Amino acid sequence: MLREVGFLNMGYCLIDSSQLVTGDAPGNVVRIPIWAYLLRGDDALMLVDTGMPEGCVGNERYFGEMEPGELILPQMDAADRVDRVLARRGLKLSDIDAVIMTHGHFDHAGGSGLFREARVLVHPAELAALRAEAQAPAWIDLGLRYEAVTDGAEPLPGVRLIHTPGHTPGHMSVHLAPQGGRPILLAVDAVYTRRNWDADIPGAMWDAQAGRRSVARLREIALSGADVFFGHDPAQAEEPLWRDRIG
Repeated sequence: MLREVGFLNMGYCLIDSSQLVTGDAPGNVVRIPIWAYLLRGDDALMLVDTGMPEGCVGNERYFGEMEPGELILPQMDAADRVDRVLARRGLKLSDIDAVIMTHGHFDHAGGSGLFREARVLVHPAELAALRAEAQAPAWIDLGLRYEAVTDGAEPLPGVRLIHTPGHTPGHMSVHLAPQGGRPILLAVDAVYTRRNWDADIPGAMWDAQAGRRSVARLREIALSGADVFFGHDPAQAEEPLWRDRIG
């Protein structure tokens, strides 16, 4: 049974808003939070995503020079490394039984290489896409203990994985049903912000049509009574519903 859900702030990133909201004119830079989530079950600890890679620590130019409309500037301190974030909760890397890699982007899978002992749960379409690249991204270690999981998988009672392709081929959102609490729907990067959700405007997509189908599915799930937490909304953490969950 899912006993506890912890929201972990893993740093920030400056990004051009045109990448968050399709149709926005380039040139407006916004600061977005990077999240991971700690899931505590009866006899298992799981982590959803692992934040940015260590190479981003103090290095806004991790991606080198970029065009204005493509701007991505990581804002990560050493304290934002996943091992340090877990340590503040009294945990070691080896305490994590499994990592759910929602997708392979740097701000979600960047710390995954530290988890040598844990199972790394990933959708087969995402793993295939990473393996098919001529050279895997620097933050991806293809030698980890990957375990393919498909739509509807429940790696822990109260945790259901939802294949939401669009942002990437194997992107996954996560439905959480903690004991004694309301369900939580982690949209991750299927929906970046409340603005994307409310106005039905997509963010950056590998496949826009697939992305729209995924969002429609998430809306159906939300209507059943789940509170939706978006992937990178700058203001959501300050909302009363979520403020006390953040740590």
